[in-house]
Amino acid sequence: MVQELPIKNSSFPFRFKRYFESKRNKVRIFGQCEVTGKNFKIHVPVEGFFVYLQGFKNIAEALIGTSVEEREFILTGTSPRGQKVAC
Repeated sequence: MVQELPIKNSSFPFRFKRYFESKRNKVRIFGQCEVTGKNFKIHVPVEGFFVYLQGFKNIAEALIGTSVEEREFILTGTSPRGQKVAC
């Protein structure tokens, strides 16, 4: 089942929504990049993702196996390509 990704501690409005769905032991997080407007998706471990969503750990601790750029997409909606363009 696809669900909207909740926005945590954001002070700026988003143009696009991000979604997630859980399948087996992975969560697919997807949506349009806030900078480029292009579709982007990542896969993260189920356990770490839900630990982060529930607030038991911060995103860096919960999703330690993901890149900084991927975690940034979860937090801000900006894909790795969008992050390069924005710099």
